[in-house]
Amino acid sequence: MVTLLLAGAGVALADRQRGPGGILGALGASQLALHAFLEIMSGHGPAIGHPHGHEMHTPAPAMTLGHIAVVLVTGLVMTHAERALFVVARLLQAILPRRAGPLPVVTPPPSVCVPAPITRTIAQLIYQRIHALRGPPKSPFHNIPARTNS
Repeated sequence: MVTLLLAGAGVALADRQRGPGGILGALGASQLALHAFLEIMSGHGPAIGHPHGHEMHTPAPAMTLGHIAVVLVTGLVMTHAERALFVVARLLQAILPRRAGPLPVVTPPPSVCVPAPITRTIAQLIYQRIHALRGPPKSPFHNIPARTNS
């Protein structure tokens, strides 16, 4: 769980160059959060769901100075690494070609369906002639013109 939270925070901060202040702030906040989380999990911190709770264990001055020293050294190393990374990114950006725009959409040409010629045998033609489709019988009054009252 801690790894996922720290990885999420790292990814959220990785979109642009932060500089020494941003790096030191992120490292200090992660140190404090991780320290508090580990104290809670060890039982020295406030117990979750415990009615009385415990007071937060105050670290010794040596531990506090150790955390500050680690944050400063790590921040110094990460600041130099960030500068080097962005220098390399700018060099690659200058060397590699840029795309002018999105690539064209390639679609297949439209196809026309041409039915295949039907070859009928003589038996099929005779059967069609004998059993031709017929409609309903015509009305005897079908061809008589309508009267007009005048």
